[in-house]
Amino acid sequence: MPGWKYAFSLSREAVKAATPPGTVRLIEPITAVVIPEGGVTTTDRFSKYPLPTPDPADPLNWAPWRKLACISTVSLYAFVSNFISACIAPALPVWNLEFPEDQRKIEELMQFVAYNILLLGFGNVFLVPVANIFGRRAIVLISALILFISTAVGATTSNFVGILVVRCFQGFGSSASETVVPAVVGEMYFVHERGRWMAFYTAALASGSVVGGISGGYIAVRLGWFQVFWVSAVLAGITFLCSVLFVPETIYERGAHCLPIQRNLPRPSRYWPRTPAPYLSLVTLPSMRMTLPSRFRYTGELDPTYTWYQPSSSGDLSSSTAMTPTRLSKQVRSSRATGPGNFSYHPYTFSDSLKFGMYRGRIKYQFMKPWYTLRLPATWIAMLQYGGLVGAVAVISTIGPQLLILPPYDWGADTGLLFIGALIGIVFGAITTVLLADRRLKAFAKKQDHGYAEPETRLPIMLPALALGTGGLLVFGFCAQYPGEYQWIGLQVAYGMVAFALTQVPSLWFSYLIDAYNQLASDCFAMICILRGMVPFIWLLFVIQWIERDGYLVPFGGFTVIMGVFSLLIVPILWAGKRMRIATARYVVGNQ
Repeated sequence: MPGWKYAFSLSREAVKAATPPGTVRLIEPITAVVIPEGGVTTTDRFSKYPLPTPDPADPLNWAPWRKLACISTVSLYAFVSNFISACIAPALPVWNLEFPEDQRKIEELMQFVAYNILLLGFGNVFLVPVANIFGRRAIVLISALILFISTAVGATTSNFVGILVVRCFQGFGSSASETVVPAVVGEMYFVHERGRWMAFYTAALASGSVVGGISGGYIAVRLGWFQVFWVSAVLAGITFLCSVLFVPETIYERGAHCLPIQRNLPRPSRYWPRTPAPYLSLVTLPSMRMTLPSRFRYTGELDPTYTWYQPSSSGDLSSSTAMTPTRLSKQVRSSRATGPGNFSYHPYTFSDSLKFGMYRGRIKYQFMKPWYTLRLPATWIAMLQYGGLVGAVAVISTIGPQLLILPPYDWGADTGLLFIGALIGIVFGAITTVLLADRRLKAFAKKQDHGYAEPETRLPIMLPALALGTGGLLVFGFCAQYPGEYQWIGLQVAYGMVAFALTQVPSLWFSYLIDAYNQLASDCFAMICILRGMVPFIWLLFVIQWIERDGYLVPFGGFTVIMGVFSLLIVPILWAGKRMRIATARYVVGNQ
C-alpha cells in the first residue's frame, strides 16, 4: 500500500496529476461554442461534486428553501448553544449578591464555564458515533431537547452543585452543534458551495458566545440570576421546535452512484524521468461520488505492491467487497420507488422530511472510528488551532468582564459591552470568508490543466486570521496589564482580532475536512472538539492564580506563544498537504 515514503518520493508532476481522496475535477474540459457572427469561443463549466442522484430525497437535490430552512435551523442551534455557554460568564459576580448564604470565590464560579466547555467537547465521543449509526436528525433533536430540559431545570436550581450539574448537561446538549451540524452542512452542498455556507454556520457559532456575553450581564443584574436560565430556556425551546420541523435526515445512501476504487497505483519510478505526467496517477476515489468514465482511468504501468486494498482473485474490480458500492436497502427502495424494479422516485414531501434515518449498525466500529482519524495530520492541526482559539475566547470572555468592573473602568452592568469588539470581528471574519473561500477554489481549479480542485486551496486565506488571533492575545494582555482611561479600546480591538480568527479558521478547516475526508469528517470533528473542550478547561482552571501571581501580561504572553506555535503548524499542510493525503489515503478509503 502507498504510504509516506511513496507519497514523498513522487515528483511534483506526479503529485499534481494525482487524485487522492479530496481531489475532484471541478472544471469540465473546455467546450467549443460556435457564435453566430462566426468563429469559435470557449467556455468552462463547473462540475457538481458530489454527483447528485435522481432521487428528490437526496440532500443535494433539495429545493433551495428547504436547504435554507435546514441550515438556518442548525445555525440557530449552534448560536443558542454558544449563547447558553457564554451568557453566564458576565453574570458570575451576581452569584454572591443573589446567594449571600453561599459565597464563592471567582475561581469556583468559573467552574460553571469550564465544565460546560469540557462536556461540550467530550460529549461528541458518544454523540458522533451514535449519529453515524442512527442518523443526524435523531441526534440533533435529542441534543436540542437535552439542552432545553437542562436549561429549564437550571432556572429552578439554587445551589452551587446543582447549577454545576446543569451546566454539564447543557454542555452535553450543545455538543452536536460543533460536530454533527457541520456534517449536515457538508452533506447538503456541493464542493464549490461549502465555503460560504460553512462561513454562515461558523459566524452563527461564534456570535452566540458574543451575544451571550453582551446580554448575560444585563439580564443577571437587572432581572436576576434565574432569568439568565429562563431566557436561555426559551431560546432552547424554540430551537428544538424548529429542529423538529426543518432538519431532515441528511445521511443519504447513494448506492450505484458511489465511485469504484482503483486498486493499483503507478510506480514512483514511473515519474522520475522528466516526462509529462499521466492524465491521472491515482484514480478518483469515493469522495467524488460519481461513476468513473473509462477515459479517466490510468492505463500505464501498475505496481501490485502499491495498492489501496489487498489484491483480488478476480480481474473484475467490482467483484471485491472493497469495490462494491453501498447499495440502497430494500426498505429505502420500496419507500422511494414508484414502481417495482426501477428508480423512479416520488416527490420529497414535508412528511418525508420528518422521518428519521435508518439504522446502520456496526456499533463497535462506529465508536472506534473517530479515534482512527488521529492518523490524519490535518485532524491534529485543526484540533490544536481551533482549541487554542476557543481557549483564548473563553479566557478573554471570562477575565474581561471581571477586569472592567474594577477601577479605572467601573463599568458595572455594562461589562458585556466588551463583546462589541468581538461582534465586529465576527462580522468581518464571516464576510471575508464568504467572499474569498469558494472564489479562490474556483479560480485555482480554472488555472489547473486538469481542472482539479484541491482542499488545500482555501487554507492560505486563514494565514492573516491566525496572525490576528495570535497577536490579539498579546494586545489584550498588554492593555490589561497597564489599565488606563482609554485602554478599554485596546481590549475591544484585541477581542475583535481573536473573534475574527475564531470565525474564519474553523470555517476553513471544517470545509477542508469535509472535502478531504468526506464521510470521516464528523469523526474528525469529534476529535477536534475533545481538545476544543480540554484547552479552555485547563486554561480557565489555572489562569486566575497565574494572573494573581504574575499579572496579565505574562499569562497572555504565554498564551500568545502557544497559539503562535499552533498557527505555524499550517505550514506543512500548505507545503505538502496533498502528499499527506496520498500517504494517508488508505486510511480514508478503508473507513468510508
